[in-house]
Amino acid sequence: MSTVLGVVPLHAIGLTDAHNHVWINPPAGVAPGAPVLNDYGASLRELLLFHQAGGRALLDFQPYGCGRDARVLRQLARESGVHLITCTGFHLRKYYPPESPLWELSTEAASDLFIREITLGTEETLSERDPAPVRAGFIKAACEATLEASPRHLFEAAACAARQTGAMVAVHTEKGASAEQIVDFFHRQGLPPTRLMLCHMDKRPDPLLHQELARAGVLLEYDTFFRPQYHPEERLWPLLEAMGKADLCGSIALATDLADLSMWASTGKGPGLASLPSIIRARLFERGFNPAEVQAMLGENVLQRLAG
Repeated sequence: MSTVLGVVPLHAIGLTDAHNHVWINPPAGVAPGAPVLNDYGASLRELLLFHQAGGRALLDFQPYGCGRDARVLRQLARESGVHLITCTGFHLRKYYPPESPLWELSTEAASDLFIREITLGTEETLSERDPAPVRAGFIKAACEATLEASPRHLFEAAACAARQTGAMVAVHTEKGASAEQIVDFFHRQGLPPTRLMLCHMDKRPDPLLHQELARAGVLLEYDTFFRPQYHPEERLWPLLEAMGKADLCGSIALATDLADLSMWASTGKGPGLASLPSIIRARLFERGFNPAEVQAMLGENVLQRLAG
C-alpha cells in the first residue's frame, strides 16, 4: 500500500482514520472561508497526539491544486510515526482559484494526471526531480450538490484512472446526496462498488439505504462524531448499531474529518485527531461492538480497499 514514505505492508499499519486533513495551504485566489491548516508545528503536535493514543495511519483528503503538499506530508510522517496516505483527484470547485487549469483539462489529460500521481509521483515531488517522489494512494472525486452539477469529465477521468491503476475511488458526497447515482455512474464506467468509498454518508442516516449500498459492496465512511449540528447521538450512533445488527461492520470506515484548527486538541478546545483511537474506540466497545468489528471499522476495511 502506497504511503507518503513508500510502500508499507498492510499488516504493519493498524488503526486508521479513514478521512482527514493535516495540511492545507490554499493557493492564492481561493475564495475566503476555505480551510487552512498550514502551521507545521500544530500539525505535527496533533499527529503525535494521535500516535500516542494508538493511531497508526491517516488518509489525507486534500488533492492536487487546492492546498496539498506531499513534501510536507512526507516530513510529518517521518517525524510523527504516523503513516499518511495522500490522494490524487479533485475537490469541490470552490476550493480552487478561478484560474485553476484543472477544470479545463480534457478527460484524457485529467486521467493521465491522476494515473501519473499514483504510479510515478505527485506533481509537487515530480516537478522538483525528487529522488523519492511521493505517490498518491487513492483517487478523490468530489460530488457537488448533485451528480448532475458535478464535472462529469473529471468523474470519468477518475473512473478511467481507477480501472488502469487498481486504486480506490473515495467520493465526497454533500451530506450523502446522489449516493445511488454515484454508484450507478461508476458501475456504468466499469468500476464495481467494491472499488468505491462514499464519504460523509452518516449525514444521511437512512439504515435501509446504507444496508443496500453495503450489500452491493460499497464502503461507507462516517465522520460526524463531534459535529453537534448533525446530532450524532440521535443519528450516527443508532445508524452504527443498525449496521452492526445487520452484520455489515465490514462495510464501514470511521473517521473524524477535522479540517479546522479549533477542533484540534493541540490548537483549540476540540477533540483532536486522537479522539478516534481513544474516545470513539472506547465508545464502540461500550456500545457492544466486538474487537473484530472495531478493528474492521477503525482501519481494516479501508486499508484492504487501499491495498486493492
